Amino acid sequence: MLSSEDYQEAVRRYKNMKLDGHERQRCHALILVQQEYSYREIAEILLVDDGTVSRWVEQYEAHGLTGLQNNRNWGGAHGQSELNEAQVTDLKKLLREGAMPGTAVGSGWTNKAVRALVTEQFQVTYSKSGMRKLFARLGWSYQRGRKLYHRRTPEDQARYERETRATLADLAQRGVKVVPLASDQSKVYLEGTIGRRWNPIGEQPLIPDGARTKRAENLYGAVHLGTGAEVAPFAIDWQDSDATICWYQQVLQACPRGEIVIWQDQAPHHTSEEVEDWLAQHPRLKIVDFPKYTPEENPKEQTWKDLKEEVSHHHWHESIEDLQQAVDGYYQTGKQHVVSFLEKFGLFRNCRKLHNIL
Repeated sequence: MLSSEDYQEAVRRYKNMKLDGHERQRCHALILVQQEYSYREIAEILLVDDGTVSRWVEQYEAHGLTGLQNNRNWGGAHGQSELNEAQVTDLKKLLREGAMPGTAVGSGWTNKAVRALVTEQFQVTYSKSGMRKLFARLGWSYQRGRKLYHRRTPEDQARYERETRATLADLAQRGVKVVPLASDQSKVYLEGTIGRRWNPIGEQPLIPDGARTKRAENLYGAVHLGTGAEVAPFAIDWQDSDATICWYQQVLQACPRGEIVIWQDQAPHHTSEEVEDWLAQHPRLKIVDFPKYTPEENPKEQTWKDLKEEVSHHHWHESIEDLQQAVDGYYQTGKQHVVSFLEKFGLFRNCRKLHNIL
């Protein structure tokens, strides 16, 4: 059945351990056919049914050795059909405009849900691995979700952008020395928190016992929007108006020259009457509020991830003092971050002054 050239090539492919196992198995079957084994004997040797062996022979007779190769869209399921381009286009639309039961449009899909949708709409069955390949054709990837706060308003967003542009334009026009900061507060817990880590397959990383009291370090801090440096990191036992004022004083000491602009969220301990009265007596500090429920607008939010990766995720601290020491060690390394906040509004900082990007 096999020509001499095809037989030699089938043997070569069968011996090639880097080749896909299913394709090597099909080549093995043809080699055994050539050696005059019956379909039933071959099926017993390869642990398949004789109908499968017959189909492989038909594929070879119709397409040559090319017919034994895996289709890139099969996903490992023998004989599995795949969607054509028109069906893929229809599926894209269904996934974009629809949602899984109990979820909202845009909240993502599971592999299982999409497989069920494809079977229902197109009468085509995909395996898990085949669906992952179909996701690649769709231009989709497996991603972590992000919260969408429904209470945010376009009016508040517009107010923030208007105030930010006006503040930056004024500082650039006057040519004054300026310290632009984005501030935020966070907590670092004594218990080890969970993150992603590399580990041997089948051995899930283990975190020390978490059955302790939820003690934590309350941190105030800011990132410099021009240099990316951490400014005035400050640990305290609580977050209230007094703590906020105490942190503002730390900022004034850390930045003795220039006008200071702080972008911050609208937490109650930022907007209380006590804090507003204190700010009125310290004109070097100008405050611009981020919109409510928009943590993605604040560059400082991203820097907490770096801190927690090095200090909290999968770490075990015997005492709150050990945790405090670890936090201090993090800041003593002189961390700097990449921040593009000013560029987003068409400015850059040079010689401590703001300039328009030409």
